[in-house]
Parts: sequence; C-alpha cells; structure tokens
Amino acid sequence: MFTTNKVHRLDESTVTKIAAGEVIERPASVVKELVENSIDSGATRIEIEIKNGGRQLIRVTDNGRGMDKEDAILAIERHTTSKITEPDDLWKIKTLGFRGEALPSIAAVSIFEMTSKTAGSEIGTSVEVRGGFLQKVKDIGAPDGTTIKAQELFFNTPARFKYLKTIPTEAGYISEIIARMALGFPEISFHLQHGGYELLFTPGNGNLYETVVAIFGKDVAKEMIEVNYEEHGLTITGYIGKPSVARNNRNYEIFFVNRRFFHCRTLSAAVEKSFHTLLPIARYPFVMLFLEIAPDLVDINAHPTKMEVRFSNDADLFKVTYNSIRKALKDSCLLSEWIAPAEDYTSVAVPENPVNIVNTLKTANQESAVNRTAQTLDIAYAEPASSNNVEQPISAIHEQPALDADYQTNESSVKPTFVDKSYYVFPKAISNTYIIAQDEKGLLFLDQHAVHERILYEQYMNKSKEFLGTQALLIPETVNLSYAQYKVISDRLSVFNDLGFELEAFGGQTIIIRGVPITLVNMDYRQIIIDFADQYINFETFKNPAELKESFITTMACRTAIKAGDNLNLLEMESLVRNLFRCDNPYTCPHGRPTVFRMNQEELAKKFLRR
Repeated sequence: MFTTNKVHRLDESTVTKIAAGEVIERPASVVKELVENSIDSGATRIEIEIKNGGRQLIRVTDNGRGMDKEDAILAIERHTTSKITEPDDLWKIKTLGFRGEALPSIAAVSIFEMTSKTAGSEIGTSVEVRGGFLQKVKDIGAPDGTTIKAQELFFNTPARFKYLKTIPTEAGYISEIIARMALGFPEISFHLQHGGYELLFTPGNGNLYETVVAIFGKDVAKEMIEVNYEEHGLTITGYIGKPSVARNNRNYEIFFVNRRFFHCRTLSAAVEKSFHTLLPIARYPFVMLFLEIAPDLVDINAHPTKMEVRFSNDADLFKVTYNSIRKALKDSCLLSEWIAPAEDYTSVAVPENPVNIVNTLKTANQESAVNRTAQTLDIAYAEPASSNNVEQPISAIHEQPALDADYQTNESSVKPTFVDKSYYVFPKAISNTYIIAQDEKGLLFLDQHAVHERILYEQYMNKSKEFLGTQALLIPETVNLSYAQYKVISDRLSVFNDLGFELEAFGGQTIIIRGVPITLVNMDYRQIIIDFADQYINFETFKNPAELKESFITTMACRTAIKAGDNLNLLEMESLVRNLFRCDNPYTCPHGRPTVFRMNQEELAKKFLRR
C-alpha cells in the first residue's frame, strides 16, 4: 500500500532507539559492551553486579584509565569513540569496542549513570541520563576508573522487554559472556555477582589454565589438551577437550581472534571434522581456541554486535585449524597415527545454517566403539525363544546350496535365524550397525542404536521409577555446574527423584548425587544430568513436569542404548528385533529417526531385472 505522507526526518529519540535496537538485544548485550570498554581502558580488575537477570540493575566497575569531564559528556553521544580516528583505522582495529554506539544506546533504554575519574585528577565526573535524555552532570569524589550503572533496562521500550527470557536464563547469558571475556583476558580479574550471590570469580594472574579451572572446574580442566600451532601466518593456541568432556551442543566451541570472542562456521566445521570418529553423532567438542592474525587480514566490523567476522582466506583458516587440532590429538595419543589430510581446502563449503558438520562431511564411522555387555542388553530383552519353538514356514528359502569344504566358516549358524515365527535374523550386522532380517514380504534393515533407543524409551516411559529403581552410591558424588544449569536442576529435584535419582542442592552451584537409577550405575550419569540442563537452557520448551520427564527419559534412552559399531551376537540381535515389534511405535526412535526400512520382493526382483 502507498501512503500520501511525505518523507520526513525522524526525531532524535526515535533514531537513538532504533540504533539501540541494533546493539542492545538483552541484558547480556549491555554487559558485553560495558566490559569490553573496561578492558580497552586497561583495567586489571572488573566487577559486575546484576539484579533480576540484569533487568533491574547492571553495574560495571573497573580500575582503568577513566575519563575527564569533557570525554565523559562526549562519550554518551552517538558515533563518538577514542578507538579510531580515520577510515583506514577500521582495517587495523586492535581494541574490542570501536563503533561509538554502545553508551548512547544503553542510555537510550535505561536509567543510566556513569562515574569516572582519571589517575591525574583530584575529582571525578558523574553523568546521569534517562531514556536517552541528559539529566545531570556534576563533579563527584570517586576512585580511579569508571563505574557505569544501568537500571530498569527497556523501561521505555516494553516491546523489547516482553521478549526477555526467565531471570535464571538471562543471568546465565551474562555469566557466559563474562566467562568468555575472562578466557580471552586471563590477566584481568573478573568478579560477577547476581543479587549478592557470586556467579564467577577469576584470579587475573595471567594463567589461562587456572582461569579454565575457575570457570569450568577441575574435572573439565584436567581433560584439556593444550594446542600450540603456527602455519600460513596464523597462530593458534588454547585448549581442546578430550572426548570425555564433549557436549550436546556447540555452546562450548569457543573461538577468539586477536582476543575477541566471535562465532565462525568455518572454524566449527574444521573443529568437528578434526574430531571425526572420536565423537558420536550429535556430540560436539569442548574447545577454546585463540587465533592470532594480522589485523588487516580480518574484518571485525561485519556485524553490529561484532559477533561475526570475515577472514581474507577461509580455506587457510580451515586447514590450519584442522591441522592444529589433529596434531594435538596425535601428540596426546588420542589418534593412533597421523595422516596429513588430502582434501582440497581451496573450496571449503560451509552450510548456511549450522548443522552437525560431522554428518555433513562424512557419516560417522564407529569402528572404535566398545562392545556392550549382555548386562546392558538384558534391560530390554526377554529370554530368547527356545529352539523347540523354531519352525520353518512355507515361505522359507527352498534351496540352500551346500557349502564346499573350502568355504566352511566357524559360524555355527550360517542360515538366517527364526524369531517369533515371523522374522529371520542374519548372523552378522552390516558394519556392526545395521541388522538384516527377513519376513514373508522381503528384507528388513534395522539401525541397532535407533531400535534399542525406542525399546528403552517405551519401557522407561511405561514403568518409570518402578522399572528404573534407585541405586544408592557408596560415596556421594558432586557435579559443579554453571549458574543456569544449577537453577534448572535445583528447581526440579522432584522430577529427578521420580526418575530414580537422589539429588541434593548443595549450594555454590554444586549438586550432590546420592543415588542414581539402576540402569545408569555403569553409565556417565553426571554427563546425562549436564546434557539435560543444557537442553532445557537452550530451548525452554518444557511447560510441565510430564514434558520434563519425557525429555529426560529420551536423553537417558539415547545415552544407555547400544551404539552404532557395537558388535552384537546373534541372540542379542534377535532380542532387538523381537522387542522392537512389541513397541507401540516400532518405526522411529524417540528423536524421529527411522528404526527400520523394508525392501520387498518386488523391489529385489527389479534390481535383478526380473520385473
């Protein structure tokens, strides 16, 4: 539709709010911008205090260089900065903040107060702004450095306010931002508090490993492998986690370029390919990598929030990242041999929307999977049918040529085996993954992991705690979590108790495990709890305890099921087939992947040109 209104100029308040919308998405955006300015000011200690997930209060205090009165007043105007002076500076940026929009954008959507003092001044300056309008400027006594306080965020833009998530989730976003800043600058001490409760504290002694311990705990830090590699003018340092600390999302693929945190699909693809065959499907590496590159070879001004950057040569970036991780894995004896990649990196294809790169590049090969014990399979399997019940129906294969002596095998059962009078199961699965069976209509191909996952899911759902039972731990164990993970678990202890856990909120972001479901006694139940918390944080889709319970059971079924590559014997495969077709929905796993597909006799005849 067309309008008769003439073109007109927007008022300054509207323009400022539009600019704020590009930079300030949520409380974590405010914290990010303010802390980046503190880092650029040369601070060695940064304190962050928030209330109600940053909605009510965000206060950032640093001991940096500070500003005099003239600079403090100018800093709250749009497009003012001390980081660049001419256009060419955009191609050699060495600071974190530089666009000159952060402070006026924050002041436009909050009740804003800034106090700053330089080391050479006897008195500081206080600037107060409300909704983008300057209220007061005054002299004030203050320590060296800058303190910025933003209260009642989005008070004048309610449309933005209503899209914020829960208080623990928003606080979790802020904690994640500060953790990444602390990793990028281990020489700076960061202290984050939420309503008087300490969420994060780092020593600021310049030791990256000790910073990792402070943020992620000793259990994670001890599973880290150091990376130090240089090629094609790129230097890559940092840590990569062993497969034991892999996660179920990409939130722990942490990348820095010239100490600036950023997202990069090319790097994610390189990292995940380098872990090929070391991680199962839908598991992602825990890595923190630091790239050092000439500033003129990277464009960090590609996105308003500076979370995405552009590199002059993505192919070299992919290759160097891949080589650095593979070398670190080899040196740590996680790879049996080192084979230089033969791929052509000049045409790296990165998906538009990130997907599981392991699946995109090559189907995961699980040749190194550890064989499951019969104990795990007994959870779902009934006793195998007695041999007295085995019958040969009319539809059986009529001709079975005798094997010559030269071709006899050690397998006692060369013929397909009959299951429940309906199915034959062949004695060997394809690649220890795909079971072959036969019924009167043709051949069946079954994914052993998806099949077992469906069986466990329905049994867990049908019998719940009665089926699971609880095994008390002789020595209780602790799990150190992030603030958001801790809130998810501690607020839902009753749901976990119904599933057979005995958990206790210990405080300090620590959960005590006193008992676990019997089926998880020999499993990594600590990681299952962490994965579930991460899933809830990422999606927040569970509206009631029943949905929460179903989601956890789905996760537990997936983790306890046999895996692709596990070598099953004939009785185990028979039990899988028999129990699958006793399920209410035998055709998909709980995640929606197919468990079985059929090739009927007509299709076989076409393949051999009999139709």
